[in-house]
Amino acid sequence: MAFFDVVKQSITGKPINLTEPTFIRDECDAQVQIEKMEELKKIAPSEIAKQIEQDIKMLSYGISGENMVAYELKHSYMPILILRDLYLEYKGLTAQIDYVVIDTKFVLIIECKKMTGDIEVTNTGDFIRLFKNAAGKVYKKEGIYSPIVQNERHLELIKRILCDEIKSMTEKKCKDFLRSIIIFANPKTIVNMKYAKADTKKLIIRCDQLIAHMKNLHALNKDGTWFAEEGMYRVAELLMAYHKENVVDYTQKYGLTSQVNRPEKIVEEQPQPTSTSSKPIEETPIYKELREYRLVKSREEKIKPYYIYNNAQMEQIIAEMPATYGELMQIKGFADKNCSKYGDAIIDIVKKYK
Repeated sequence: MAFFDVVKQSITGKPINLTEPTFIRDECDAQVQIEKMEELKKIAPSEIAKQIEQDIKMLSYGISGENMVAYELKHSYMPILILRDLYLEYKGLTAQIDYVVIDTKFVLIIECKKMTGDIEVTNTGDFIRLFKNAAGKVYKKEGIYSPIVQNERHLELIKRILCDEIKSMTEKKCKDFLRSIIIFANPKTIVNMKYAKADTKKLIIRCDQLIAHMKNLHALNKDGTWFAEEGMYRVAELLMAYHKENVVDYTQKYGLTSQVNRPEKIVEEQPQPTSTSSKPIEETPIYKELREYRLVKSREEKIKPYYIYNNAQMEQIIAEMPATYGELMQIKGFADKNCSKYGDAIIDIVKKYK
């Protein structure tokens, strides 16, 4: 690496000359939802348990579709940044987005659909789901919310964020590089677009067409807006800044009481590290030490601090006070890799304040 590249990397905290697909966020909130629903199913009445089981199956089916898209992205061998499963909140608006892919020449919003049955797209843009019996005869039709309209709203929200937060960004520039696509991930699903308009057909592909589609987008934007690597990371950081955890109240969703949702158990009362002081959590000694450790490690590894753990994870560490790797891995985002790299130091810090 040239001297100026070394200096540049040390200042920005980002890798120079991105050469491969890089996940900035590779978490799936739906998996966490399934784990919560599995626990709730154990204590729910039988009829509600059946409904929960059906919802778990639907979520699992969706996750498998997203995983297929992740596989294609990882094997695209393109220098791209990828954000998975974003829940954006901005100025009163929200959007649940399956994938955002950031290239030097485009930002692609991906909506992934994996469902049973075939799909028919009409000349008015309606999406009809067809259910067939073993003989191939349609026995049921139902309309589904247009994923194209859904993605248009996602695209509009991202455009607002970029135009508001990046001084040099304009709506015209956004039009140059913002793109959206719908992916039907079930290889058995037949998507009939015989009567669909040409503009609609361009927005729907199969999973195995994704890599070719992205390479085509890159090649087509010859003279439009493009990003340097710093710009790519800036877009990713902006979107991550407005990403929030999508908290679902399953007690309310399934009409259960708090008593049902929380089975009685005797828990030995333990002092909470943050309750002994009226200070905000940010001013507590344990918070400051965890933040300082994160900063030191991020400088050593030349990465952003939130790649190690974000503020929400740090607050959960303080709330849970993990004493073992197993307990630390219960905190969202702490997989084997993060535990092996940072676990000992985090647990040592926590022990000081127990």
